[in-house]
Amino acid sequence: MDQGLVPACVPLIEGCTTVSATGRHGTPYFIFKALVIPSGVLLMAFWLVAGSWCLQLDRRLAAVALLGAGVGGGLFLIVYATFLGSDGPWYDWLRRFGARMFFALTAFAQLLLTAATWHGLASRPRPLRVMLWLCLLQLLIGLASLPAPLLLQNPDAMQNIVEWNYGLAMLLFFPAAGQFMRHCGLRVRLSQEPSARQEA
Repeated sequence: MDQGLVPACVPLIEGCTTVSATGRHGTPYFIFKALVIPSGVLLMAFWLVAGSWCLQLDRRLAAVALLGAGVGGGLFLIVYATFLGSDGPWYDWLRRFGARMFFALTAFAQLLLTAATWHGLASRPRPLRVMLWLCLLQLLIGLASLPAPLLLQNPDAMQNIVEWNYGLAMLLFFPAAGQFMRHCGLRVRLSQEPSARQEA
């Protein structure tokens, strides 16, 4: 906004610009790539941890599926960020395809992780419930956006609003999942302390 590259507004509410437009030109071009590409690597690391955890929970099918979807989503995020701002139809296709595959695969992996850990628990802690609600919110946002081109005079703005809010819900999932993993890990360690003390 300061460099006049996007309109001055609140995109989550007004939909005045796309997510991609914030990183196509000027100084934001370099900042965007410097932050998003390492984020793709961190996402792949997260899903490796989550997949290993699901294997320990004996959720083998979910572990394999979310590993493939999550790591694939991270790779497509890197593809999207790499070609953002490049000219030419081929680069434009790679950018669009990378973004769509990132959103689709990451949302699928999040749903798999939530479903795999939901069953078999006597009580479901708040972070897990937050994970479920964020998955459902993404689904509702996606479904609500389908009739927008037919019903609205300015469907582009609605599409931008959908992208920003869908992305926000997707990002909020990760701290909730991290808190849930930490919660479960702490419970395991605490349950092992008495036996360790008895052996000592």
